[in-house]
Amino acid sequence: MMPITDIAVITHDLPRAISFYTEKLGLTLAHRMEGFADFRGLGIALAVWEADHLRATTGIPASTGGHGPAAMIAVRLEAPSEVDQRFDELRRTGVEFHAPPKDYPWNARCVYFIGPDSELWELYAWYDGGEPGAVDTGGRPTSEPF
Repeated sequence: MMPITDIAVITHDLPRAISFYTEKLGLTLAHRMEGFADFRGLGIALAVWEADHLRATTGIPASTGGHGPAAMIAVRLEAPSEVDQRFDELRRTGVEFHAPPKDYPWNARCVYFIGPDSELWELYAWYDGGEPGAVDTGGRPTSEPF
C-alpha cells in the first residue's frame, strides 16, 4: 500500500478557501494556479480544487455542499493538552467549532470544526495507552475497542 501524500478539498469559492487556510489555520500557500491551490504545513499536501475547474479540465462532475461533510481531515497532536491549546489559538482567528474539546471513549481528546467547503476537521491526541482497537497483521484486535 502506498502512503497518502495529498488531500484535496473541492471548493466553489477558491479565494475564500485560500483565505481560510492561510489566515485562520496559518498554512503557507505552496502553489497557486487557475482553479487550484495547495499548502505547506501539515506534513502532507492539502489542496483545494475549484469544482468548475475540476469538471472543465478532467470531465469529472464535482459538487460540494451536500448534507453534512463529505470529507474529514484529521490532525494528530502530541498531547491532549495541545488539543486545548490549538482550540484556543484557532478560536482567536475566527474558526468556529462544533463544541469545545472533550474526551471521547476511544481514549482521545478531540475537537471538531467545519472548513469553508463543508469538510470536517478533527484535532486529536491519544491519552496514555494509545489507540484502542488496533489489529495485528492477522486482522485480530490487539486491544479492546472503546
